[in-house]
Amino acid sequence: MIRTALASAALAATLAHAAAADSATFMPSNVPVEINGYEMACTGIGDEAQSDPRWKAFPVRIEFAGGNAQYLADVEARILDAAGKELVRVRCDSPWLLLKLEPARYRVEGTFRNLVKASNFVAPAKGQARIIVRFPEIRESGGN
Repeated sequence: MIRTALASAALAATLAHAAAADSATFMPSNVPVEINGYEMACTGIGDEAQSDPRWKAFPVRIEFAGGNAQYLADVEARILDAAGKELVRVRCDSPWLLLKLEPARYRVEGTFRNLVKASNFVAPAKGQARIIVRFPEIRESGGN
């Protein structure tokens, strides 16, 4: 009986940890944060946010867009290294995800309304890479 209780407790702890690992960290707009050792920010709504000089310091800018080139917010993004290891999983309430990543190859997987789109990219040593993740099935304006 004790062995069964211990096994149940261990299983519950394992499932709770797995559920926590599978959930995305929600990020507010225009506030740089650090997650798992990576500095990042969500932004891109409005001219003032798009022209904010702070964002040029981020070597990677990922934009989420629908089929009519309209920006999409509330997209869950997973960033993976070249070996496929998940580095971060976040949900942005803005259409741009900015990341400070070391120069290397990465993959972004975006999920919006149960649609998953992905793109491979390289974080540059200088400048800013612009990666657009499109969801062509989403045609209405606003997209949210």
